[in-house]
Amino acid sequence: MTTGGWDPDLVDFLHWSRNLRGLADNTLRVRIDLLRRLSEFLPVPLRAATADQLLDFEKVAIAGRAAETRRVYAVHIRSLYRWMRTAGLITDDPAAVLTMPVLARRLPRPISEEDLAIALANARPKLHAMLTLEAFGGLRCCEVAGLEWSDLRREHDGRAYLHIRHGKGGHGRVVEVGTIVIRALQAYGVKRRGPMFLGVDGAQITANAVSRAINRHLLRLDIDATAHQLRHRYASIAYRLSRDLRMVQEMLGHASPNTTAGYARPSDEAAARMVAALDQLGLPMPRPGLDPARTPDAPSQSALPPRAGAGHLY
Repeated sequence: MTTGGWDPDLVDFLHWSRNLRGLADNTLRVRIDLLRRLSEFLPVPLRAATADQLLDFEKVAIAGRAAETRRVYAVHIRSLYRWMRTAGLITDDPAAVLTMPVLARRLPRPISEEDLAIALANARPKLHAMLTLEAFGGLRCCEVAGLEWSDLRREHDGRAYLHIRHGKGGHGRVVEVGTIVIRALQAYGVKRRGPMFLGVDGAQITANAVSRAINRHLLRLDIDATAHQLRHRYASIAYRLSRDLRMVQEMLGHASPNTTAGYARPSDEAAARMVAALDQLGLPMPRPGLDPARTPDAPSQSALPPRAGAGHLY
């Protein structure tokens, strides 16, 4: 049974996701698209789906995609059936069989300084401002797209801040930016109010449009990088200069420092200094009177302290 072409359980779940769970618009958009496709794929209502039917959907709609995408899709479907079980609509969870891919450790991939210089030198004021916000402010494409001119605040002491209202997961934050960002915005044309960046239709630009504009610009210049690697560049340099992973985490708007570690690459110079310092320590020397050739690899059983209650059975 459906209502207006939508499974009624799906309507209730999406209402919960938006109004009670408080999911961000981008996350909700992905969830709606995926679960609507799942509902149309199944020959039965969502609450009547079997594990085998969900596995069939996984093979058709999920398999073959990137590991991160497959994991996100599995999370959305599992969330739906956990909600159903909590609401008493089902007794067994058929989504428990879905595959949760193990994600490889993410390595930082910052754009090189040479490529960034070329990209900035060949960008018009609007695109130059977007590039600068990501490379020198650490903003995501969705955050650049959501900026209003009222989000820019300049203090009497010369410091400037951006209020990020549309961060990932709906979390906002305040980011301090330097003179390079301010000069780029001034060259673009600072206004009192309204969206900071407009699309070709005259409305506020979308995150996809920001990403496409930057990626096409880099491709046109034969630069092997993406928009997100500008943010990696910001994170790596911020960590290199501050040595404060927690601060960089806050500036990037990450929920976990583990995520930040995937963005912030320590400098090669710092690694070289550490290796040189290890060499200067030299090899450890054995204690006087101890023959290294006769030193056992591990303590003998007799050398171990007695276990508490030795000789008693447990």
